[in-house]
Amino acid sequence: MILETPVTAIAANDSYAARLAQARPTSPVQSAASPTAGNATDTAAGTEDRFLKLLVAQMRNQEPLNPMDNAQVTTQLAQINTVRGIETLNASVAKLVERGDRASALDSVGALGRQVLVAGDRFDRGDDATSIRLGVELAAPARRALAEVVDAAGTVVFSRSFVAPGAGVSTFDWNGALPDGSAAPAGTYRLRGSALSDSGQNVAATALAPARVGGVAQDASGVRLELSGRPAAAPAAVKAIL
Repeated sequence: MILETPVTAIAANDSYAARLAQARPTSPVQSAASPTAGNATDTAAGTEDRFLKLLVAQMRNQEPLNPMDNAQVTTQLAQINTVRGIETLNASVAKLVERGDRASALDSVGALGRQVLVAGDRFDRGDDATSIRLGVELAAPARRALAEVVDAAGTVVFSRSFVAPGAGVSTFDWNGALPDGSAAPAGTYRLRGSALSDSGQNVAATALAPARVGGVAQDASGVRLELSGRPAAAPAAVKAIL
């Protein structure tokens, strides 16, 4: 038996090869790689344009007897749309972050002249001081926490305990009274904190000392609060505004 190749199949294959050969000199891949393509091809819009051109060329020059599967086309379209959507989302998030940075500078103006609590274990008591707000920040919930005020000689002049404090900031006031009822002299004092968990393990406790906000500045790292007697700190470093 002699098998004959259908004439229509040969003609279709020849036509497909001819169209493919015509498409190769002007394929989008070569155009994108050419020196005259410009920087526009490096953007998401340029990438999407090249993808669509390649897809159209692929569909136009597909083999008639073995066309592209519809699922493949849908998958490719979904992929390019996902990439474009991610870039749009990233641009939107970047704008929100930029706006947030500008807003934080304006919000910090309200802290001018106010006392704030920041991480630090030393504070000053003046002659006219009547009550000082102090604090301790716990890294995790604790069964018990203790805050102690220590004078220059290392003597504990005041202590405050907390029962079952949660994670975060716990504040208290010291009116400057010593254990014997007399007023503590002016000077520099130190604050230390400690805490134990239900299992008896130490919980990280950070002492929080008061400082007055004297100004708001902005540098390369962002908004900074100028604190009296302390280095400038970011607004996020403020644990409480008094």
